[in-house]
This record gives sequence, structure tokens and C-alpha cells, in this order.
Amino acid sequence: MERKDQKKPWTVFIAKYPWTANSLIALAACLLLFLLVNVGLSLFTRHGQVLEVPDFTNISLQEAQELAEDHDMELVVTDSVFVSYRPRGVVFRQNPKSGALVKKNRHVFITINSMMPRKVEMPNVAGYSLRQARTVLTSKNLHVGKLSYVPDIATNNVLQQKYGGAVIAPGTDVAADSYIDLDVGISSYGERTIIPQLVGYTFVEARDALVEASLNSGTVSYDNTVMSYADSLFAKVYKQRPAFSESNIWTLGLKVDLWLTLDETKIKE
Repeated sequence: MERKDQKKPWTVFIAKYPWTANSLIALAACLLLFLLVNVGLSLFTRHGQVLEVPDFTNISLQEAQELAEDHDMELVVTDSVFVSYRPRGVVFRQNPKSGALVKKNRHVFITINSMMPRKVEMPNVAGYSLRQARTVLTSKNLHVGKLSYVPDIATNNVLQQKYGGAVIAPGTDVAADSYIDLDVGISSYGERTIIPQLVGYTFVEARDALVEASLNSGTVSYDNTVMSYADSLFAKVYKQRPAFSESNIWTLGLKVDLWLTLDETKIKE
């Protein structure tokens, strides 16, 4: 039979090696504390639980806030801009982008398209060359719109500036980021131009290249990879009509149709 006063091995070890035993106890306590902290942090940060950020662009602020609540996220409005071709009061851009994976209660920073456009003073570009007019308009946060060619003694000399189909006088207040249509001259020599290679360009890059070549953008089509306005900013031209050719020359002011995608394989083809 076991003697009642027989000591257990661990008590014998503590009595025999008190310093070693205390060190082991302290180590065990540290390991236990480490595990508890890790578990607590995991629960607090919901480690491993991620949510996909929805697309907040092109919807009103109220709709965006409701969508954010449904996805356990918080919106923070950081800035406002005015883009004339976008509905007023909608979300213009967001960060993180739609489709990003984030943790619950993550802040999503958004920029709103302002209800009231910022006004700029219309410059006078009549008498300027097309290239000079484009530089002046850009400096005022305006863009070259449609180019209409009419007979004149000089080619690409700006004859009139128009906004909304009507002549706009210098000094008139106009919404920033607007497109200004230009009547430009073409001499009796009937100058021609080459259509640039636009494949691989974003729409903004392609439009600028067309203006530089004295051409207009025509129909713009996006394939099914472009699901939102944000996508359209990064989409690239994979097809153009007429196609690029160094041997063909075309009438100034011709419209060039564009097809855009986010599918890089289409662009390479």
C-alpha cells in the first residue's frame, strides 16, 4: 500500500530544485498569457474574417451609407469634385476600390461629385492654333470637345468656341471640366491626317491623341469586363475603327470609334 505521507513527484522536484521549478512556472505563466492575448486579439480583430468592398460609385451618399451599413463598413467623405458628365451628388471614387477584401468595420474613404460645379472663366482661344487652344483650355481645367472643320485660309486655326451648341464669349463663367467645341479652319489644300495607333490607351489618352491628330472620338463601347465608372477609367482600347495604318490618310475631323476592355488578352491580340 501507498504510504499516506508519500510526496508526489512534482512536489519533490519543487522542494529539491526551487529555482528551476520557479523558472518553469514563470515560463508556463508567460506562455499561458501569450495564448490568452492572441486569442483575445483574434476575437477583437475578427482574424481571418474578411469582407468584400462593394462598389459605391454612381450612387447617392444616402444609398452609399445604407450599402455600407449592410456590409458592416463605415464611410468617410474626404473630398468633393465636380465632373460635368457625372450625376451630381453621387460618389465619384472610393478607397479601397470595389472588390478589395477588408475586415469588418473598415473605413471606406469616398469623394463626392459636388452638387454645385466650380466655375471657371472662359478664355478666348479664337485665332489660336488648335494646339495652342488645347493648352489654354487645359490650363483653365477645360477640355477640347468636338472639332468642326470649315473652309478657311489656314488649317487648324480656331475660328469659334462653343459650349452647349452655342457660341460662348470670353469671360463667361462655365463649369470646370466642361468640353468646349471648336470650329477650326481647313485650307483649300485639303490637308489630311493619319489615324494614330490607339490600342492599349485609356479613353482619356485616346481622346487626347485624336485631338492631337485633328480627329474626333466617335462611338465608345465597353465590353462586359467594365462594370462600373471606376472600371471605365482603367479600361483600354482593344479595337478601333478605322484601324491604324501609316499608309492611309483621312479627312480632318473624322470620327474614330473605340472599343475598350479590362481584359489584357484582348488588348494583346
